[in-house]
Amino acid sequence: MKNIYTYILLLGFTFIGFTAKAQQQANFLFFESNMSIINPAFTGSQGQLFGLQYRTAWMGVEDAPRVASFSYNTSEKKNTSWGFNFTSDRVYVENQGVVSVDYSYKLKLSEGTNLYLGIKAGANYNNIDTDRLNRITSESNASLAGITNYMNPLIGAGALLKSKNTFLGFSVPNILNSKRFKDQQGVQSTATDKPHLYMSGGTSFGLSSGLSLRPVLLYRMVADAPNQLTALAKLDFKDRVEIGAGMSNNDYISALLFLKGASNLDLGIGYEFGQRTSSTALRENTMEFVVRYRFDKVTKAETTKKEVKTE
Repeated sequence: MKNIYTYILLLGFTFIGFTAKAQQQANFLFFESNMSIINPAFTGSQGQLFGLQYRTAWMGVEDAPRVASFSYNTSEKKNTSWGFNFTSDRVYVENQGVVSVDYSYKLKLSEGTNLYLGIKAGANYNNIDTDRLNRITSESNASLAGITNYMNPLIGAGALLKSKNTFLGFSVPNILNSKRFKDQQGVQSTATDKPHLYMSGGTSFGLSSGLSLRPVLLYRMVADAPNQLTALAKLDFKDRVEIGAGMSNNDYISALLFLKGASNLDLGIGYEFGQRTSSTALRENTMEFVVRYRFDKVTKAETTKKEVKTE
């Protein structure tokens, strides 16, 4: 199976080399805790759970970006799982988000290695409160009159290759290039939801008894925007405590703490430090929180045994 992972990684990063596009959807530092939002194949792969996540960017700046998400995944039954996701992304007068229902099906490739295939269906929405805009004059503005709220459908797909200590994921949360045109008083407005491509991967290396190193990556691309790569390295102690640090190619470095398993409850806090460079005039820090409840809490060893028995 190592050769399969190697070929997929080479293929993925070869594709990255020929692409200079990137993501516009909300980013999360704890992306592993809500992967079903961007990849429906992850639905149910960690058992039945629900999670809440909140991210506040540009701390200290009024009306700066605020992102909140809610996820629920069912447990696996006959190799299938269902899930629901909601994301709200607010910045100044704009509030956009995603509502989706996800489905995942598991295929056994070998002992301890599974391929999950997922589909996603729902809608993107966008609300803009033009009444909150600070205007110099109260005269009618045809451009502002052309701005209206909208909702576009979405259909997404994803794949997840997962073994005991390694995972690789590829997904397009919305394959539709949805556009909405409006002509009002000679002024044309367009709303577009462009497809995003996500690639993720991670593995685990045992360092000593109860201590392991877990590097994880997330790469995001969409047309007409810079691409984004987030890399994290985490130290995991007995699958109870994770301490990590990371960086991204948008000049942010990060630190996080994740506590797992206390009364089936997972808690995490993370902080991103903006690095001022010659290309940025102003940059502020970001804080993120995550709360997740796992209904059927089991250890990694128990999870592996369960998969072997039921398949």
